[in-house]
Amino acid sequence: MLFNKLVEYSNKIKRVSSRNEKIGIIADFLGRLERKEAEIGVDFIAGRIRQGRLNIAWKGLFKLLKTRPDQSKTLPDLIEIDKYLKQTRSKKGKEKITVLLPLFSRLSAVEKKYLVSLILGEVEQGAGEGLVKMAIAKYFNIKDSSMEYAYMHKPDIGKLFVYLLQKGNKGIKSLGIEIFSPVKPMLATIAESIEDVFEEYDDFAMEYKLDGIRIQLHRKADDVKIFSRHLKDITIHFPELIEIARSIPVNEFILDGEAIGIDKNGRPVPFQILAKRTTRKKDIDKMRNKIPVVPKFFDVLYIKGDDLTPVEYIERWKILNNIVINKNYLATRKFPINKSDGKKFIEDSLINGNEGIMVKLFNSPYRAGKRGKFWFKIKKVHTIDCIILAAEWGHGRRKGWLSNLHLGVLDETKKKFLMVGKTFKGLTDKMLIWLTENLPGYKVHEDSWTLYVKPEVVVEIAFNEVQKSPKYDSGYALRFARVKHIRQDKKPNEVNTILDLAKLTRIRSGNEI
Repeated sequence: MLFNKLVEYSNKIKRVSSRNEKIGIIADFLGRLERKEAEIGVDFIAGRIRQGRLNIAWKGLFKLLKTRPDQSKTLPDLIEIDKYLKQTRSKKGKEKITVLLPLFSRLSAVEKKYLVSLILGEVEQGAGEGLVKMAIAKYFNIKDSSMEYAYMHKPDIGKLFVYLLQKGNKGIKSLGIEIFSPVKPMLATIAESIEDVFEEYDDFAMEYKLDGIRIQLHRKADDVKIFSRHLKDITIHFPELIEIARSIPVNEFILDGEAIGIDKNGRPVPFQILAKRTTRKKDIDKMRNKIPVVPKFFDVLYIKGDDLTPVEYIERWKILNNIVINKNYLATRKFPINKSDGKKFIEDSLINGNEGIMVKLFNSPYRAGKRGKFWFKIKKVHTIDCIILAAEWGHGRRKGWLSNLHLGVLDETKKKFLMVGKTFKGLTDKMLIWLTENLPGYKVHEDSWTLYVKPEVVVEIAFNEVQKSPKYDSGYALRFARVKHIRQDKKPNEVNTILDLAKLTRIRSGNEI
């Protein structure tokens, strides 16, 4: 399939608001893929690339967008696009742009923009992996429960599609948790406060929310592998965890936890320091001595041939507690008696250098790759005042409303605004009405889906942390940003600066591991 066909399908998806219509378009797209390009095509239509983060600065992407078209060249297909991206992944700095320039010269302006959005992981079509998964289920006529089972055991959606092409629906029964085949980690939903949790739930445990690297540790006899939250094999970087895994008196298991870097006093080190352990392929022992790591396990998914993911959390913890003899390797845990008890646990976690706490319901199964009302995270929340630099027209329920806000803060000189992220979260209907009625009055220019405005409207933004990011000219991005208020009482020159962000929270590395 030619790349321009993919772009056409993406635009079709974007133009419709009905979820079922989107799923139907994606299912039609799936039926037009050849088997040799199937995995690539599924990832592309889900808005992602197989190579992960390419770490190309916006300046370089802008240069690619401005490449002059060469109409004498043939149009690239999906496989060729994927090959270019693979070559780019292994290059550094400006070399990445050099590799991609010949490809971009063969694309139209619309195709260039789409490919850049793919590289950034910001395809705006109102459909992502979730709808693609539903489309695959529709394509193969698979029940929702069977699709969820298949996805849990083969979490790479492109590979899952190819597997179903080869095996058919009957192949789902053959899927199961396997040693050395990682599954997506269960995820947590943000809870605003411990009071909210106590009001809605009764039986739950609390754990320290650790600022480490999520690890899934697999062992069979003396063979050990460690996978990151993005299912990358990071075994080579953590020889001490291999030793610890072999010391556990069970020789076949999969454990879920965090790798924590510690200082000489045994306190957790910031994530950006710990992340250095995953960037070195040489001097592993030197890095091990410089940044010691300990595991903090909090779940068990599999043991001696038994899949424990359907088992309730409270039972999984008992099994974990029985097999991990050294309790220093278990996450700190508590059964809160009341709200004040819970608050004290949060305070203790923060004092000990952690991010906050996790709340886990006793009856929760392990839902691989899923968020839901089973696990919650409560973290220290920061707020700053940002300027609105642009707003995108919404999709679905928000169609016709200016929604996704581009946020900025002042630079060190307080003369220029720098972008620090986007968010549509936290916007009430009242806010949407106000933004849609008022932002056009500040219009500078607009394209088919974004209104760029003068920096006049101030919003109060809540967020959990800051990470380094090449996407924005500030070099940083707010994580879990949500709008609290539209500050009509504040002037643009009163918003926070990039220096304020450094004071509010430590900077987290943007590397995906």
